[in-house]
Amino acid sequence: MGHRGPDGEGVAEVPEHDLVLEHVRLAVIDPANREADQPFSDPSGRWTMVYNGEVFNFRELRGELERAGVRFTTESDTEVVLQAFLNWGPDAFSRLRGMFALVVADLVTGELVAARDQVGVKPLYWSFRGGLFLAASELRTITGHPGQANALDHPGVVEYLAFGHNGEERTFLEGVHKLRPGTWLRLAEGRVETHEYWDVVPADAPDKTHLVEDLSDRIEDSVRAALVSDVPVSMMLSGGFDSSTIAVLASRLVDPAGLTAYSVSFGLPSDESDAAARLARTLGIRHRVITLGTEDITSGMGAWLDQMDAPSANPTWIAVSHIARAVHEDGGKVLLSGDGGDELFGGYDRWMTYLRFHDRVWAPTPRIVRRAGGTMISPILRGLAGDMARRARDGGELFVESRPFHDDDLRLTLGPAGKRAAHAHPPERSIAEIRARFDSRLPGGDYLAWMSYLSLKAGLVEDFLARLDKMGMAHSVEGRVPLLDAGLARWALATPQSLKVPGFRNKALFREAVEPLLPAFITSRPKQGFCPPVAAWATAALPVTSAPGTALVDSGLVMAGAADALRAKGGDNASFALWTLGTLDAWCERHL
Repeated sequence: MGHRGPDGEGVAEVPEHDLVLEHVRLAVIDPANREADQPFSDPSGRWTMVYNGEVFNFRELRGELERAGVRFTTESDTEVVLQAFLNWGPDAFSRLRGMFALVVADLVTGELVAARDQVGVKPLYWSFRGGLFLAASELRTITGHPGQANALDHPGVVEYLAFGHNGEERTFLEGVHKLRPGTWLRLAEGRVETHEYWDVVPADAPDKTHLVEDLSDRIEDSVRAALVSDVPVSMMLSGGFDSSTIAVLASRLVDPAGLTAYSVSFGLPSDESDAAARLARTLGIRHRVITLGTEDITSGMGAWLDQMDAPSANPTWIAVSHIARAVHEDGGKVLLSGDGGDELFGGYDRWMTYLRFHDRVWAPTPRIVRRAGGTMISPILRGLAGDMARRARDGGELFVESRPFHDDDLRLTLGPAGKRAAHAHPPERSIAEIRARFDSRLPGGDYLAWMSYLSLKAGLVEDFLARLDKMGMAHSVEGRVPLLDAGLARWALATPQSLKVPGFRNKALFREAVEPLLPAFITSRPKQGFCPPVAAWATAALPVTSAPGTALVDSGLVMAGAADALRAKGGDNASFALWTLGTLDAWCERHL
């Protein structure tokens, strides 16, 4: 865990409750004050906290607490977070603006309270078996405990192959869970109970009168909040709308000479680093381009597999790792990312295709007709079209985020144990559970709101935010996501689809709000995805064989020779599927 906090470490042991709290510190606020080191206790000594993250509104909360009579001994946000909990209880968590995973211990009763931020920027894993409770920011901290039995969770493996990530609470290991975003946990009298304190589903629709101005103000406010730091701030810069907006606003809100932007080049025609460099020059921001070739990936694969903590189907994790390493080399500790803008405001062309099909075909067609049509055509279709036909046949959900394995590929890959797990715990069940929650909390919500909600509960958190945290903290760099501010996310979901993407024009409202900030050479560029050469990387760096003797094959989760079967079948998804299977196989060999 030392990579997550090289600036301080501490341990608190409470033998009478068999309790140990450990913490490593990455000093971003009040870095010179050792009194802010953790575990951090209140003046009475009864309450002790370990906390990972950053609360941007800690100064406002501190003022409110001081007016209520609380006296502070440090300038850190850590003390504010603890006092907020002691004075407001679990209601405090919804008032913390930023990102956090924390555990508070009552040293008198031995009770523990754990909580995770609203959107899920910071991870928190936990396990409770045989009276042993473990909680940590990284999965491998739990797997490394001598009291933890590490066995693959079969439904978790199937879920990963189906979607490229696990669901909200499941991990790859039996009995090890993730605390859901916006949730707190209490351990008392040998029982664990969890409570949701926040959800992104909005209560009220925004005022339509000044919608564009309101959004522009909210984005600026979110960037301003994310710049709260006592150390220099850096940012990822691709040349797209989201990262460019953050760069422009940051350069206006703080001295641009103190900012550094980082871009990645894969040497492909879609390379955006030239546009990023031009914007950085325009803003007076230092800029650094990191060029990655296949040989860089091959030589660094072992280190990356160690860093990622859990398997990832997304090869861009490697690029973020290289950026974070460069930030660390340059003496930085904070890195802003543009993640979330596309998911909240409908920025993907593929999403617009789904929306058109849903609004014009799927929704107007009676379910019985959809099922009949799906039954007739599903046997003859493959890939995404086949998946959609089968979902129509089975009464399933139309929209599912980008999948590494289509249904037919999954059948080709799963072994006997994998097929049993898929039958007993269908991966789509996790989507159905999220859909039920959405329908109960936003009845009649439009389809774009549902797509955003699903992404916020699944792929965005479990892939992009996990990528930023794990790859950043592997190099002692804290990742921040201004466009996923909890208040901004709620505002976005409350705004009707017809106003966010009128005429199915992707990200139309967001573009209108930020275009006045951006130079023409950014606004006139077509959208480019952050797409590394997966086929070349999968072939050179992850030559997966699915051979007997590997954990996946020997457990019966994956068929022997599945990788060769996928290669022989080919198709537009083959490289993605092979990369997904390869990272899982390599992770199992290194960590189990």
